[in-house]
Amino acid sequence: MKYVVIDLEMNSVKKKSEVIKELKMETIEIGAVMLDEELKEISSFITYVKPEYNDRISPMITNLTGITYEMVVNSPVFNDALRMFTEWCLKAGDDVTVYAWSSSDYSQIYKEIKYKKYQVTEEEKKILSVRWSDFQKEFDSHLGFSRQLSLKMALEMAGIDFAGKEHDALDDARNTAELLQVFRDKELFNKTLKKIQEAMKPSSSGYALGDMIDFSKLKLGDKKE
Repeated sequence: MKYVVIDLEMNSVKKKSEVIKELKMETIEIGAVMLDEELKEISSFITYVKPEYNDRISPMITNLTGITYEMVVNSPVFNDALRMFTEWCLKAGDDVTVYAWSSSDYSQIYKEIKYKKYQVTEEEKKILSVRWSDFQKEFDSHLGFSRQLSLKMALEMAGIDFAGKEHDALDDARNTAELLQVFRDKELFNKTLKKIQEAMKPSSSGYALGDMIDFSKLKLGDKKE
């Protein structure tokens, strides 16, 4: 068994586009790392993706990701980039479980497959026809959070410094993979996250730490905000 942790960066579709009612964002970067059975990185994947429903990258997205239109204009379009990704996954020659930090990345891929008429091969169905594991949901649920934590906040809770640049697809994937390793390792979990899990349990007063934290002042919610 191999594990792939993926992250996407996206850009908005033109407001006057014929697909705007159904497809509001397009993938402009795909980053992923492949892990072995011990959750150690053995390979990585990164590509920019040329948008097809907008001929510019919005200033907000450039500020967030550092990606400009000049950086993606000569990159593969979505169908070619996705094929590159799935071929990279399948080269592992083993069963692959795909993780993402939230369900939004799989939903985005699914929408673009539909509206860009991507033809999923029988072999690719093992990667694309099974909903990817939502690590954000698993993490929040296991620790007793009812609201979604950002990746950076989850890393901070685990005592892990974010390595690289936030909203860089490959760096985000690598940091998610490191958190996954802590989460899956019983000894590491006991050293880092178990204390948080215990703090989330209701006290004798009937309140848990999570009830007393003002989450509005924390960076909570989907990482794509």
